[in-house]
Amino acid sequence: MKKNLLEIWYDLCRDSARQKIVVIALSIICALFYLVSAVAVRPEAKPSTELGASASAIPAGFRAVALQSAGPLPEIRTGDHVDLIIDSAIALERVLVYDVIDQPNRQTTVVLAVPMKNTAMIANAAALGAVSLVLVG
Repeated sequence: MKKNLLEIWYDLCRDSARQKIVVIALSIICALFYLVSAVAVRPEAKPSTELGASASAIPAGFRAVALQSAGPLPEIRTGDHVDLIIDSAIALERVLVYDVIDQPNRQTTVVLAVPMKNTAMIANAAALGAVSLVLVG
């Protein structure tokens, strides 16, 4: 006589020793599926050689300040120099662009290497949205 799947499962799990073995086997299978999916989805670590990738690229006596411009930005790349304008006055000239970060559905974030004595002023103005950037040619 042919047994259906439910009867086979019932026969397999009839006693407690078999139930423990089945539970352990299913746990191992689930753990392996999780491990394989976690390894497959994990992004590969890419060694970056850009200027913004290493902390040693910031000159001595400078700090990194991130800002998001309220308006459009000029075509800026890592390693360019920009002038910072706060309230229609040039606050700093020829500031190094440390990194440019583009994220979907967000404004572009620009990280600048700012002299240590001006860091607080630039960070405060950036938080208020009062900083504009001009690309130095």
